Amino acid sequence: PELPAQSHYALARQQLVRTTTADTTMAALKTSFLLLAVIAAIVESFQPSSLSRPSRQYRSSASSMSASALATTNNNRRNPPQLVEFVEPTTNTKVLLIGTMHYNPTSIKQVEDTIDDLAQRGVLGSVVVESCEVRWNTTMEILNTPRGQLLKPVLTSEMKAASDRAVSYNRPVVLGDQLINVTGSSLSAAFKQTLADLSSPLNGGWGRFYNDVKEAVDVALPTGPGYLTPRSFFDPRLLIAAPVSFAKYPLSFLARNPISTAAVLSIMFALTTLDTGSAFADATLQEQVLSIVESLAFAGLEFALLGRVMIQVLLAERNVVLARNILHQCEIYSTSRDSGGDDKGPWSKLLDALSPSSTMFNTEKGLDRIVGKDDTFYLPRSITAASSIDQQGSVGSNDNGEDKIVVAVLGMAHCNGIQKLLREQLV
Repeated sequence: PELPAQSHYALARQQLVRTTTADTTMAALKTSFLLLAVIAAIVESFQPSSLSRPSRQYRSSASSMSASALATTNNNRRNPPQLVEFVEPTTNTKVLLIGTMHYNPTSIKQVEDTIDDLAQRGVLGSVVVESCEVRWNTTMEILNTPRGQLLKPVLTSEMKAASDRAVSYNRPVVLGDQLINVTGSSLSAAFKQTLADLSSPLNGGWGRFYNDVKEAVDVALPTGPGYLTPRSFFDPRLLIAAPVSFAKYPLSFLARNPISTAAVLSIMFALTTLDTGSAFADATLQEQVLSIVESLAFAGLEFALLGRVMIQVLLAERNVVLARNILHQCEIYSTSRDSGGDDKGPWSKLLDALSPSSTMFNTEKGLDRIVGKDDTFYLPRSITAASSIDQQGSVGSNDNGEDKIVVAVLGMAHCNGIQKLLREQLV
């Protein structure tokens, strides 16, 4: 017999609720798994234990001298929305932050063009890239193999493009990011601390969690005049090439660590084949409500865990290290500029003694690494800032009297936070 119209409506409504809720639950599971997998792959792909011990090429202690308020440089030319240029007032050294979308062809071209322009004007100083020595050596080891030559288009990023351009102009390249094993330890500690805080609301855990996240957001994600705006992130030129970034980013992990990345992708594919709709439809109304509440609770826990990790560890903590390395380069140029380049100052003498050409480094394997929060690592193929200064006789200026500019190539998410750290003397 034919069902009444009301029965048809009830069945259709039940099917709609069942499908929508099931899809929402699966989407939450897939999203959380993807984010966790990306973080795990980042740490696992660059574990030092899987590498030969990287040789130490150069280390210098970076000063913790603070920077005072920043003054925006008057620039007659209109910079692209991903570029932030200002003067670090304590050292009176110009700084240019180039915000990028990782592996994006538009970002790679912009980095190359910007460095070319500065070099041709004679104002290119040091180039700081968002990478550490462990990560860099991992990529270089792969590129130096037959497999790596095939994967070169996948592994070529804006950081590699920046270093190649700087080295071609005989300029210093600084691997300015926090060592990946330190970041991995911080990620683990942040996960544990978040779980402990969320499970102890009566003992001030929720308050600590809120204060930590709020402080990290305030420092790492500032907004206002002089900072990157949504226009920087949603630039049509970047968005057009974004599919290339989305493809190359996971492929780069697959190239570095094929087994673990393949396992992650397999599990994600398995999740897409799961069908929770039937089980949800057969459940009672009370069970359906409970399932929805559980999904929302899981989404909240996911937001809390990943929010704290992403903002506090992957942004705020690394921003401090990157900002210190940028400030260190500014101090070196400022010291030499103030001395007029007549005689080698204490910085030049110290850095010459520690340079790879010094007898201090006359060993086959090099010195063991000494890891510290203020360490600065120069790319082995590049010269040090002090050496470049001495070769020129002074930090100097170009023929038009323009001083050297310290360039930092960063993911756009880091730019505002690093600028704030320098502006408000937080490093």
